[in-house]
Amino acid sequence: METSLPEQSQPGPPRRKLPQEASLEIIAVQADGLGVSQLNERPVLVKNALKGEVVHARIVKKRRGVRFADGLSVAQPNADRVRSACSYFPRCGGCAMHHIALPAQLRLKEDALRSALAEVDVRSARWRDPVSLTRLGYRRKARLGVRSVRGQLLVGFRESFSNRVARMDHCEVLTPTLSRLIAPLKTTIERMSQPAQIPQIELAEGDTSAAIMVRHLYELTADDEMLWREFADAFDIQVLLQDSGYDSLRCVWGDPVRDLHYQIPEYGITMDFHPAQFTQVNAAMNRELVRTALGYLGNVSGKAVADLFCGIGNFSLPLARSGATVVGYEAAAQAVDQAAENASKNNVALSCTFEVRDLYTPEGELSSKVDAVLLDPPRSGAGPNLKSWLGDERCAQMVYVSCNPKTFAEDARVVIDQGFELVELGIYDMFPQTAHVETVGYFERG
Repeated sequence: METSLPEQSQPGPPRRKLPQEASLEIIAVQADGLGVSQLNERPVLVKNALKGEVVHARIVKKRRGVRFADGLSVAQPNADRVRSACSYFPRCGGCAMHHIALPAQLRLKEDALRSALAEVDVRSARWRDPVSLTRLGYRRKARLGVRSVRGQLLVGFRESFSNRVARMDHCEVLTPTLSRLIAPLKTTIERMSQPAQIPQIELAEGDTSAAIMVRHLYELTADDEMLWREFADAFDIQVLLQDSGYDSLRCVWGDPVRDLHYQIPEYGITMDFHPAQFTQVNAAMNRELVRTALGYLGNVSGKAVADLFCGIGNFSLPLARSGATVVGYEAAAQAVDQAAENASKNNVALSCTFEVRDLYTPEGELSSKVDAVLLDPPRSGAGPNLKSWLGDERCAQMVYVSCNPKTFAEDARVVIDQGFELVELGIYDMFPQTAHVETVGYFERG
């Protein structure tokens, strides 16, 4: 039986005889969700394909001897295949796994972590069951490209294997509030005096309000600004105009930029954040991460805890509310200022201090001894100072939140070599339908 897959948008003009179509046997699936095949003894990576399937695919790109393709239809579907909830999949590059049942997605992500750990000979005493709370409608921050193609304006994520902007009018993984903005954003940009000079739109949503950031490469006319004022009123949303870096953001009405906020109810915390600042995109999973991290540390009353890469205080404030004395370290001064302001508004400022510090440099030492460390670094990992942070035997616990299995595994090797044991480990599905995975590991000094 042949199963039809979602209709594809029309490809761009041929380049080097691409696109071309072929039937491909899928021999494996990578951690990024791409099926592995061969054509004329050359590797082909196929989106929308699962192991054991024979997929009719459109090859759309070739790079360094590897071809990249979209699966169009499949004979004898794999048992883990499901019908995509998104009509723009697989051409839209925003997601990679809409065709995979959720349990199979979680297995792929956990297997990627296990493989990374095996490469550096790291073992965990226990594994938590994978945590997944939502499948769709969760994403509260996004950057969308803008491009005009043959007179049609496009606003969306980039296409798979391409810098082109996908054709889309809504998005299943964005929150409903943000998804419904895509079509009217197209209409508004089309009416501007120079729509081709709008390269991107950024979206951000808090618990009760949202904002969009409009990047423009020319000086807007009075009529242009009026269009965005009308947009702000129509959708009850904060519209921010940006002509250079984030420090140039200004409200279309001339008012000060308003912070958004989200709550962590279990700890009675409300976190304000600037629309351009980093926050976790999945609010429900973020609350679960905080709950898990603090649960591992147990009774923190009277303990000194270092929150490394603390951002705006996402972990610091719940720790302080639970009785810890917290020092947060972060390289971005604006984030540190926001964290301090959040601590004050939540009445935990006496238990929280924050320092601007680049933790990747030789100056990235801790300013005081601590009982526990919590770190949530970028994809590049903890950096060269990890060993020194754990050198004092007073530090007996560490919780490591990671968005990159490879760097987590490499850092876990360093931590274990410092006399710690990896007590428990698990994955958290912060980005369902994509290949991204969040890891939480708990270490104790042995």
